[in-house]
Amino acid sequence: MFARLFAVAFLVALAVATDGQCDTGSIQCCQSSITVGEAESLGLIPTGSNDVDLVGIKCSPVTVIGTSTGCEANQEPLCCSDCRLNGVCTDCTPINVSA
Repeated sequence: MFARLFAVAFLVALAVATDGQCDTGSIQCCQSSITVGEAESLGLIPTGSNDVDLVGIKCSPVTVIGTSTGCEANQEPLCCSDCRLNGVCTDCTPINVSA
């Protein structure tokens, strides 16, 4: 019951919070986010990348329709414009779900 309530509350918050916050990419649930410099030093993205925002690690897309209900409590919602098959997303900006 609590899990369903949390999922519904998350979707409502996400719908309100993403109004205009994710115009250039897709909403992703990521285990963590790091700076571009950190991602370059770890070899996750090429050195000299033009990305200026955060890099999302272990990301998966949020789907409202289907089997996924949204981000889990230990994930952070990000708006990312470029996601790769290995779960690394670039050009990410945080989504404020508390607004």
